[in-house]
Amino acid sequence: MGSPVDQLSPTYFERRFRSRDRDETQAYLAGQYGRVDLGRPFSGYAERVVGDGRFLLADARMLGDLRCVVDPDVLLISTGTPGSGWEVGDETGSFAAEPVIFQPGEQSVHRIADLEGRAVAFRVPELTRTARLLYARDDLELRFDGPRPVNARRAASWLAAMEVARREWRAGALSNDSVRATTYRQLAVAALETFRLVGDRRELRVSAERRARVFRVGARYLRDHAARPITLEDAAHAAGASTGELVLAFRAQADGLGPTAYLRRSRLSAAHDQLSSTPITVRAAAELWGFSSEAVFVRHYREEYGADPVGSGA
Repeated sequence: MGSPVDQLSPTYFERRFRSRDRDETQAYLAGQYGRVDLGRPFSGYAERVVGDGRFLLADARMLGDLRCVVDPDVLLISTGTPGSGWEVGDETGSFAAEPVIFQPGEQSVHRIADLEGRAVAFRVPELTRTARLLYARDDLELRFDGPRPVNARRAASWLAAMEVARREWRAGALSNDSVRATTYRQLAVAALETFRLVGDRRELRVSAERRARVFRVGARYLRDHAARPITLEDAAHAAGASTGELVLAFRAQADGLGPTAYLRRSRLSAAHDQLSSTPITVRAAAELWGFSSEAVFVRHYREEYGADPVGSGA
């Protein structure tokens, strides 16, 4: 499957195209993918795309033959049904054999015959930012060492992550900003682990594992001590990290949610559960869970749950 070369929209979007007209399809594909030769016979083409400024998911079905030369401005991972193949330099492969990654600056040739294809495209600046946070390398350049996965196990992990994303798409959940952010995060990490980045792989893995551990321990500390007057320094100490490292670990692991926001969300969740199950006033819940005033608690509660908190008791 080819690669969209138009700019990704900064906000959520959906796009559909379907046609049995050869000239109309030729014009559409040329506008989206670059140099396209639509062969004969041709029976129809359909495409669905959804995404935002970080990534997109695409499904396509070609009834006929197609050859396209693609030099994408996004980073693309594609799979497809048997009978269609790709070329990148001296390497060739089948879209059905394993997922394949195409990078900006590397021209590829796609030969498609009666294909059902699926693709995920990442905007390079966004994926670079995610990789730098994940691996704790501010100088990391996003470049992959070839188009194939590291191994079959990693390829299977990518396919599983893509299926989870597609399940959210089919359910209509990707229009939700939070769901879409989580989906991007899961796909981005899967892509970075499935294909081999140029550089010291062992060093990158150690960095990623440390950030994951700092996040895991720090998040557990914040949840377990949410009712106490704790600070970020307390959570960082519990995780064996500096405050700055804790913040970066949360940015890398929690879809951009910082530890302060994570602690506030934990406290709101606990207060919400308590208000729903025990006789307590809103003021008392605000005080118990560390909010500076009832008004501040109500404001944050409304932002989180879309309604004002309701208490009971004297």
